[in-house]
Amino acid sequence: MIPEGLKGSTITLNGDPWTVVDVAPAEQLAEMVAAILEDEGIVSVVRGADPMDDVMSHLGAPRIGTTVVLVPQTDAERAFAIIAETVTDYQGEELEAALASGDLTLEEDDDT
Repeated sequence: MIPEGLKGSTITLNGDPWTVVDVAPAEQLAEMVAAILEDEGIVSVVRGADPMDDVMSHLGAPRIGTTVVLVPQTDAERAFAIIAETVTDYQGEELEAALASGDLTLEEDDDT
């Protein structure tokens, strides 16, 4: 389960306050949100929710599990608005309905 309580949390990075604006179940999803924010001119950082994830990532291992997207605290309100406008988290029946309607498709690996 994704710890939703992380959203809105403030942490200090290099002496500056940064705000968690998104919590994703996988690094790739967090990277997509970070790319959207950066396209809008907002600097973002992707980190593991668990500090050990970042240690392992620096050693070359992929982050596994919950990953967060951070932005400078001064950009947090704008980042939340951009995410609300552009990112849709489909779950349960909503996910099934989106797949059935064709509004959403799941990409499959061609390498298998």
